[in-house]
Amino acid sequence: MNAANIIDCLSNLLKDNLTLNSTSCVSQKEREVAQHFCETITKLNECKIFEFEEETTLDVGETSNEYENEDDKNTFYDDNSSGADDEWDSKDNERERHDLSDYSLEYMKEVVAYTDAKDSSGKRRRSWKSVHEKYKRIPAQTYISRFRNYLEQQGTKRQKIQKVDEMVFQMFVEAREKNLMVHDVDIQRWGLKVAKDMKLNEFHASDGWVKNFKGRHGIVSRRVTNIVTKHESANLELIEKSKENFIKDFYTRSSHFRSSQILNTDQVGIEKEVHSTRTLSFGGEKKTFGAVASKHATTHSYTVQPMISLDGKQIGPILLCLQEPK
Repeated sequence: MNAANIIDCLSNLLKDNLTLNSTSCVSQKEREVAQHFCETITKLNECKIFEFEEETTLDVGETSNEYENEDDKNTFYDDNSSGADDEWDSKDNERERHDLSDYSLEYMKEVVAYTDAKDSSGKRRRSWKSVHEKYKRIPAQTYISRFRNYLEQQGTKRQKIQKVDEMVFQMFVEAREKNLMVHDVDIQRWGLKVAKDMKLNEFHASDGWVKNFKGRHGIVSRRVTNIVTKHESANLELIEKSKENFIKDFYTRSSHFRSSQILNTDQVGIEKEVHSTRTLSFGGEKKTFGAVASKHATTHSYTVQPMISLDGKQIGPILLCLQEPK
């Protein structure tokens, strides 16, 4: 496309449709609007791919009997007037709550499928009267159009928010199964991503929504009690089995020694790298795991290593390592 041709055509259209007066001084706001138009035309000129969306509707008044004949009586028409429900208009949220909250997605699908059924000639075979006789919960013919619109938009706003809740909770469960540390911002990020995929543009994952989400699923902030690597997280079941075998072996062998002869030594780490010590997880769990990229960077730089006996006495010198060479 040629940007000059676009500007010429736009200029001619404005001259034909608007009364132009260039005698006044140019304001800052007018300059900003002109700059916006310039940027829009420039981007349009640089685009390689364009998407065009087109929607055709047939609006027929519910009480109109004009031009009605016998064939029309056997055909169901949609009342999809300009005043139909707007799923995302906040002014209509109260009306949506009263009009559609009592209908499940399955019910809407069943009604629309029954209404849209066609005969062998390809025409709809059911009138509004027959639809209403089967589905008496529907108070007016306009509800069929609303059902159809909501199904095309993957359900009502309330149903979509419920779906966001379910999918975000599944993401949370998967993250904690991998011992990944999760915070409020992660829940918000997941919620916004899922809502965007569902075209739920009015969902903002507010602090209030996050608080309610955690309350519904019993999620609380907990201190991380065990730091493990991602490799250790993947082999958690094997580690638990090894622990059980060690405890059984210890009780078998320790019966042959006095408490003063059973020694234990371990390193106490002084962390070099600061890491999160809390995460959102499920209330009541005995251990809360948190995965890091490298345990060496968080617990292995500065260490002290004492030795104690089973009767609680410190044995020998305390070893101190200020800095490992690697």
